[in-house]
Amino acid sequence: MNAQIPPTFQASTTLGEPYIGYIRVSTWREEKISPELQKTAIEAWARRAGRRIVEWIEDLDMTGRNFKRKIMRGIEAVERRNAVGICCWKYNRFGRNDLGIAINLARLERVGGQLQSATEDIDASTAVGKFNRAILFDLAVFESDRAGEQWKEAHAHRRSKKLPATGRSRFGYIWHPRRVPDPNRLGEWTLQEEWYQVHEQYAPYMEEAYDRKVKNGAGFNRLVHWYNGMGLTNSRGGLWYVSGLARYMDSGFAAGLLRIHDPACKCAFGESGKCVDNRYVFIPGAHDPIISWDLWEGYQKHREEMKRTPPRARKATYALTGLTRHNLCRHHLSAASDSGRYDGKNVRGHYLVCGQYKHRGKNACPQNINARRLDVEAEVFAWLAQEAAPAIDAAPATEQARRAVIDERAAAARERVRLQAELAKIDKALDRLVTDYALDPDKYPADSFARVRNQFTGKKGSITAELNKIAEAETAPTAEDFRSIVVGIVEEWDTLLVEEKNALLKQVVRRVVVGYADDGKKRNRGIVVVVHPVWEPDPWEPIEGEILARSDVPWGDRQPAEVGAGRL
Repeated sequence: MNAQIPPTFQASTTLGEPYIGYIRVSTWREEKISPELQKTAIEAWARRAGRRIVEWIEDLDMTGRNFKRKIMRGIEAVERRNAVGICCWKYNRFGRNDLGIAINLARLERVGGQLQSATEDIDASTAVGKFNRAILFDLAVFESDRAGEQWKEAHAHRRSKKLPATGRSRFGYIWHPRRVPDPNRLGEWTLQEEWYQVHEQYAPYMEEAYDRKVKNGAGFNRLVHWYNGMGLTNSRGGLWYVSGLARYMDSGFAAGLLRIHDPACKCAFGESGKCVDNRYVFIPGAHDPIISWDLWEGYQKHREEMKRTPPRARKATYALTGLTRHNLCRHHLSAASDSGRYDGKNVRGHYLVCGQYKHRGKNACPQNINARRLDVEAEVFAWLAQEAAPAIDAAPATEQARRAVIDERAAAARERVRLQAELAKIDKALDRLVTDYALDPDKYPADSFARVRNQFTGKKGSITAELNKIAEAETAPTAEDFRSIVVGIVEEWDTLLVEEKNALLKQVVRRVVVGYADDGKKRNRGIVVVVHPVWEPDPWEPIEGEILARSDVPWGDRQPAEVGAGRL
């Protein structure tokens, strides 16, 4: 008989089968059953059934709509035969998600494990018992879905009032909650209008964080050290963490915005709390902004650039970190050390080499490049001093040039107003069409409603695309916009730190393209450096429908037989 009992259990059968006691306290206020009450009920069940609890697992203030909880540790223990099963206060403590319940219950039962409820006497080994347990699980899922719908309604109501979904304090603001103690009646509460007031003492620190991030390229880690060093606490009164500060700054709350999940997205955002497609939109909030709109747009642009930048290039080691590209494959150039074969010393970052060729070989890039980093930096400084600064100084020299820039932006603004008016007409026409169809669907012949609706939506899409192009034209930078930055770089070049040089260069330089001079010689070829400034059209950005030359196609997309030098 003992041969059929798992080895782990043989010595313990006389003491009762070992079980894991699981306690979960819900985030839903009506389901907040105290851990002590749950533990008492589980211990009483163990005494009645002749079992013993060998381990307790607690998930406090955790939702049952997913299984990103410590309960997974208990399931793994049963799979390792450290326990016979798991006992919880009620079956709904195990979970409230159909798919999660089915998957994890199957994991338990596949190894002979059991899930027991201390307050619901059901024998799940019989067909009737399984049926009753399934009903209880379905009821738990129903209750969770109903609560979720109530929360959605509450969040929609708060959004209609331009308030965040969850009312709590935010750094840089004074939160005036809706429910406050009544000053005239001890122990009573009174209601007021909920709103957020800019905190005169802490708001400047929030603005300074954005400013350091955008203009100096400061990382979140450095900002967190600065905040904690100044004694600034987060909204819960604790120390700042990188993830928390990044999440708060990305939310746009300091810019007067609310970041919400896209209502058109159909993912399971309510269950996981995350959108798999990362579809979020910003809507105006009722609170006053701390930072300017220009600073917020600069922050968003900086974040997008950082996402495209390799992690090692985000913290500037050299003045041109993250800016250099190879003219052939258009890939980043990596810094390589000098092995010391010339002067006996190992010099870090002495050369710039092609990252594609270095890590992937000739199939990724036809030819490597070795350019002295200091020579490339000298070329960039010469471009700043001899070409960029004089060009910018000359850019607004005439009133006619200034007027041309103003006229282009004014024309774009007029076109934007016209398109917005046309878009409003289409929206109204769509509303009338849908309303009329809803009231009298037999009024329209077959397929005519869908055809007209598609025509309107097609026009709406094309107008929206035109508006996006006009927005880019209105905000397109000009040389005049960068006059002070370039002049400042040239004047302070010798006194600036490496990270400061890099941060300033990234504001005026799109990329620095490095390649060999095409003089037909294989040895001692010179290096050609070409700078692409941000105020000029991107020469590497293909025009829609344009037939690209081989040199404009990234090397990985070319045919094997296509070999040739790329243009800078």
